[in-house]
Amino acid sequence: MSGTWWVGEAPCVGDLRFTPNDATADSLRTPLMQTLLKVCQDCPFRVQCIALVLPRHSLFDGICGGRLWLNGQIRDTCTTAHPDELAESGSHITHGTEAGARAHNRRGETACPLCREAARLAQARRREQKRAHGT
Repeated sequence: MSGTWWVGEAPCVGDLRFTPNDATADSLRTPLMQTLLKVCQDCPFRVQCIALVLPRHSLFDGICGGRLWLNGQIRDTCTTAHPDELAESGSHITHGTEAGARAHNRRGETACPLCREAARLAQARRREQKRAHGT
């Protein structure tokens, strides 16, 4: 099975603390981050998480695939993580963009909510431009 069916089953689903907006080396060295990293210990989706986020390519900050990342570099790892989980195949998806929606489509996935909204807004802009130009 491909796609992102597993996301709703991941133990971190909906917890925005895994991807802090203000990530710095100091902010990631907190007891909270260590506690969150432990959530990944028994997660069966670490490989899929790496494949979806592509943390090295996307210069990710936060917790992904059983690792704590800062600017796409591993800063810490949960004890059950294995190096084989780190393969980043496929292309990076810039979520929240029309290009991101197309990338989801090319992978045969349902676009994430951010990419769906970006594609909807882009389509609305194109329709408005057509109306404004009378075509």
